[in-house]
Amino acid sequence: MILLEENNLKIVNVWDTLAAAGGAIYSLPSKQLVQAEIIRFSPDIVHVHNFFPLLSPAVYDACYAAGVPVVQTLHNYRLACPKAMPFRDGRICEDCIGRLIPWSSVVHGCYRNSHLQSSVVAAMTTWHRLTGTWHKKVNAYIVLTQFQKEKMIQAGLPAEKNLY
Repeated sequence: MILLEENNLKIVNVWDTLAAAGGAIYSLPSKQLVQAEIIRFSPDIVHVHNFFPLLSPAVYDACYAAGVPVVQTLHNYRLACPKAMPFRDGRICEDCIGRLIPWSSVVHGCYRNSHLQSSVVAAMTTWHRLTGTWHKKVNAYIVLTQFQKEKMIQAGLPAEKNLY
């Protein structure tokens, strides 16, 4: 077993922030990094915990191209809610859950109180919904609660991917 880890603390200035934003939707360097690790290690399976923002969903493409199955643990609601936690203005918010484009998050600046940053996360989730990343390139999802399972299915994740 090996651990491939990135640390968001590497994002320390405006240039790092811009690079992370650009790569959050799809990072070719991250795909190449994962491809190199797959060649080096030859894993039977890849378990993804968090790809955002530095690794990006490109990790799934690297695994898919190599024929390595992926299990994704969902520690939050990021694939359904750009803020990652469906809570806004002191109340539960499900405005983006089940929407192809999570416009509400952009309008409200849900991610880090920023309309611009929210638009990047919204673009990432929308692009990967449209291209089928969540359906085709993740073999199984692990969720933390039954409630989360129901919300993620409502958000469009495939129930047949054994949401546990």
